[in-house]
Amino acid sequence: MPRERLGILGLGLIGGSLALALKGKRGAPEVWGCDRNKVHLRQALAKGAISRACAIAELASCDIVVVCIPVRASLHAVSFLGSRMRSGSVLTDVGSVKAEIVRIGERFAGKGVSFVGGHPIAGTENSGFSAADPLLFRGRSFIATPTQRTDEEALRRVDRLWKLTGSKTGFRMDPATHDRVFAHISHLPHVVAYALVHSMTTLRSPVPLGCSAGGFRDFTRIASSNPDMWRDIVLQNRKEVMRAIAHYRRNLDALARRIASSDERGIKNVFAKAKKTRDGL
Repeated sequence: MPRERLGILGLGLIGGSLALALKGKRGAPEVWGCDRNKVHLRQALAKGAISRACAIAELASCDIVVVCIPVRASLHAVSFLGSRMRSGSVLTDVGSVKAEIVRIGERFAGKGVSFVGGHPIAGTENSGFSAADPLLFRGRSFIATPTQRTDEEALRRVDRLWKLTGSKTGFRMDPATHDRVFAHISHLPHVVAYALVHSMTTLRSPVPLGCSAGGFRDFTRIASSNPDMWRDIVLQNRKEVMRAIAHYRRNLDALARRIASSDERGIKNVFAKAKKTRDGL
């Protein structure tokens, strides 16, 4: 059997880590890479993460293509690739917003081409191939977001690919549910972290952030994430993100009222419930 060929569009943190995680693995496909950043391509070639650097049109000849670029740009890439890939091939992605990309993927997939929405639950606040880590996905979950139109064999092929990286596979979530869930557990935390750090910059009497203890630093770590990427994420999932913000605001306002009224029991109850939930993670 000829060795399967994998194309990766975008060799940043996720795409680069995927390529590195597959390097030298038994049963791993040959990896081609495409990135508009030539530095990323040179780094990936130098590390042996990819066997060939190519243009996006060339990726269409691969057996499986994984789109690893920001979610807004992914929409165009998926429509471009899906209409050009050959029958029997699989197109998938890694974005943290799924409803729109799955709709576009299924709409533009050519005859015999399967689209499988995917989301590896891994990442850091850093970006670029220099941040890529071959162990990034080890022990982390990979969620697939199939629909009634998703081909089962294509789904298994995508799962097998991510299993090679050390990911835990087999998790399924419909695209709409995925976007609602991750609006609360991923997108909202980033919004809050960005807002908190931004609020420090708008104080009339600046606070010396260099004096901050672990609480501020740990809580706001994700505010160092790529602003362009997260702008696209919250806008593409804005309906669910706005719902999550509204729910959070109601709870924050309720806590503020307890603080304002010196409601010791109420404050402690909120803090204790939150601690119990967090400890359970």
